Formats: sequence, C-alpha cells, structure tokens
Amino acid sequence: MRTSAQFRFLILFFLLTQEIFPQFNFYSDYLLIYDDNIYNNYLNTTDLINNFSIGSAYNFESDVNNLQIYYQGTLSEYSKNKFKSFNSHKFGIVNTHLFGENFNPLNAGVNYSVRNNNDEFTIYNFRQLSAYLNYRQSILETNFLITGYIFFRNEYPNFSMFSNYEHKAFLKWISNFETNTSLIVSAEFNYKKYLENYNYEGYANDGSYLKFLVNIGQSLSEKTGINLFASVRKNLSEKSRYIVSDSLIFYEEEIFNDLYSFNSIEAGIGFTQILGDDFKLSTELRYSPKYFTSLYTADEFGVELPELREDKQFSFGFSIEYDLGKILEGLSASVTYNYIKNKSNDYYYDYSNQIFSFTFGYGF
Repeated sequence: MRTSAQFRFLILFFLLTQEIFPQFNFYSDYLLIYDDNIYNNYLNTTDLINNFSIGSAYNFESDVNNLQIYYQGTLSEYSKNKFKSFNSHKFGIVNTHLFGENFNPLNAGVNYSVRNNNDEFTIYNFRQLSAYLNYRQSILETNFLITGYIFFRNEYPNFSMFSNYEHKAFLKWISNFETNTSLIVSAEFNYKKYLENYNYEGYANDGSYLKFLVNIGQSLSEKTGINLFASVRKNLSEKSRYIVSDSLIFYEEEIFNDLYSFNSIEAGIGFTQILGDDFKLSTELRYSPKYFTSLYTADEFGVELPELREDKQFSFGFSIEYDLGKILEGLSASVTYNYIKNKSNDYYYDYSNQIFSFTFGYGF
C-alpha cells in the first residue's frame, strides 16, 4: 500500500508542476488475411483469417515531456481452423522526456501483455511483463546514437518449462549525408534464462546470441527511395529445450520460433515509391539461410536423422497503401502480398507460403 501511495504522489506531483496538455488517441484496424500455409510446414494448411484490433492512449503532454497510458486489443478468428483463434491484450505506460537544445528523447516504459488461445492451443497461453529504457543522442545534427535495454518476463502458465526471463541490450548508429544517403549500423545482445532448471545433458537452461545489422538507404528522388540491408546472427549456445511426447521430440523452435537455436545471415533490398499524394508502393526481397546448432532433422515418419537442420529461405513481398484522409481524416487502407520459399533438409520444414491481406484502419 505504501508503494502504491508513493506512485500516486509522484504522478500527482508531475501533473501539478508542469503545464499539461491532455490528449486522447484512438485507432482501430480490420485485417483480412488469406494464408495458404498457416503453420509454415509441408502440410500446406490454408485458412481465411479475420483480425480486429483497437487501441487507445491518453497523453499528458508538456513542452518537453509526454506521459502516455495506453491499451491495445486484438481478436483473431480463423474460418476453418477455429481452434487456432485467439485474443490478446496489452496495457502499458511510457514516459518520454526531451533533453537539451536538440530535444534528445529518453523513453522509459512498462508493458503487460496476455494472449488467450482456444481448445488444445490453450497450452500456449502467454503472459508477458516487459520494461524498457532507451535514449537517442544527436551528434553534429545529422548523426544519432541510440542505446537501450529491454527486459521481458515471458510466462506460459500451462507450459511452464518454457517460461523465461529475457534481456536485450542494443546500440545503434544513424548517419544522414548530403547525398540523401542514410547509414544505420547496430549491434544487439540477447540473453534468455529459463525459470525452471533441469540437469540433462544437452538440455538448455539458458541461451544467448549476438546480432549485427547494416542498412544503407538512398533517396533517388523526392518520392523514390531504395535500401540495402544485411545482418548476421551468432548463436552463443549450442543447446535446446524440448519435450518428448509419444516418442516424438518437440523443440522450442517448433513451438515458439525460438531465435536462440540457429546462426543466420540475412540480406535484402527494399524499394519505396510515392504515387501521387495518396498512394505508397513498397517492395522487399530478402534471402536468409539458417544453420541450427542443436536441432536435428527428421524424415517424413518423424525418425531423427544424424544431420543438423539447415534452411535456405527466400521471401518477397509488396504492399500498396492508400491514404483515405480526403474522405475522413485518419482513414487508410492497404493491400499486401508475401511469398516465402523455405528450402530445408528437414522434410517437415520444406515448404512454400503465400499470404494475401487487406487492411482497413482508422485513427486519431
């Protein structure tokens, strides 16, 4: 009770000692998706998905500070595979303070998220508490240094062996040149520690990886831009967490797309074109090989093979966004297409995937 009273006092002190301009924001989106491979595997299970999202925020804004309290909610309904439908909710508070004559922002926030699944998928119900702190420093007007830290407590109430603490620290440099060229270089360190420890050979109780990224952007004209990017991910551990059920092994990568299980290289190119005043066209092409460090392949009968899994993934996508502000301010629509081809030495993960989506959104 004492801690709660102190928190209320700090909020009240903040509100009474600054010239505040309260502001309310709201948005809603409807997303219609046709996905011809919802599980991203050789089974090629198709479905039509209706996705509804709403969000709201209340801002206590002054000249150099903004305190925001917000909520985001999503309902995702699968037409055929109804047991895969879910709803999620996110609550958060974030404060942004501007320092110095360059208005360098310091952001600090806390989020709490829940995801509720249906039927047998309730075993994957998810709870997450996260806190973050990041700061951007302007250097010589056209350069920026951004550093930050994020903490996660990821909890699977019905699958506690996969619950974990996660830490992420990053450093990013951004430069803008007179040639209308931009350069982004970043480094990121991630560490995960499971809440439950087990003393089994080859069984992970923690994991970590490093990631490095370079992105070069070039403005070709006032309405045309192109960018090239490349990244390297290095896994610093060679263990996995898995379960055995009915003689089959289920690795965490299969269930939660674990980023701590592989080394990878990714490269790609993106293109953006503004068409008139209301249309924007974006395209992207990328190639990403993944080399798993402890996940072995299996044949079509589920029998484990002696070689480690390797994936060669090619993906392409484009989107057209349309600003409908002339009809109603804050109204927008978009159409997106994505194609993924994953060539794997594991029979289960040798697949292709096409996704068509339409989004209709409103916000103020």
